[in-house]
Amino acid sequence: MAVEGAATAGTGGQVGAEADTAADTEAGLTGLAGRTKVVGGIESLVLDGRRLWFGFDFSSDQVLSPLIDDAGAMARFAARHMRQRTGAHDEAYWAELVASAVDSSDLVWRDDQRAFTTSALEAGDEGPATEHLLYLLDAATEWDGRVPADLTAVGLTPAGLPAEAEETGQALRAHHAVGNWSLLFDPYIRGIRHTAAGRGR
Repeated sequence: MAVEGAATAGTGGQVGAEADTAADTEAGLTGLAGRTKVVGGIESLVLDGRRLWFGFDFSSDQVLSPLIDDAGAMARFAARHMRQRTGAHDEAYWAELVASAVDSSDLVWRDDQRAFTTSALEAGDEGPATEHLLYLLDAATEWDGRVPADLTAVGLTPAGLPAEAEETGQALRAHHAVGNWSLLFDPYIRGIRHTAAGRGR
């Protein structure tokens, strides 16, 4: 499973299939609305010691997939939903890019810039990964910029409302994560609340 368990790649190596299968849906490997058949590459990050891969469109700074914790499943997702400049490719092709995303990245210079822990996020201390987290916050969310009248609807209460307008915007953006990116952003929202509560003491 792409969210909490281990996903397994299909054996057919389908290239550019038009529809998600029932197995894709069950595993959380369906394409993201408006972000399929797009040219992109493979990136990865580490959350609590677990490697998570994702597709990324470098031209528009957008993620193209949910966070996927299985290399074969990531290759399968890419074969079905992603493209390279040379067109669609099979799972074997994408598997090589998935493997290379473990040791290299086109988004950060160092591994510690793409390594996160839930405890650090909840404490509001992302360390060297702070800049990358904020970049991904823009790339993996779909917030239209409107602030709801009732902030409790997005998990922000008056007591937990950040004093800084920028932090409020970040919390609202994190609430509109695509796919399962809430895995990364929910602890970050809790960290914003923690920071805000500390300022209120």
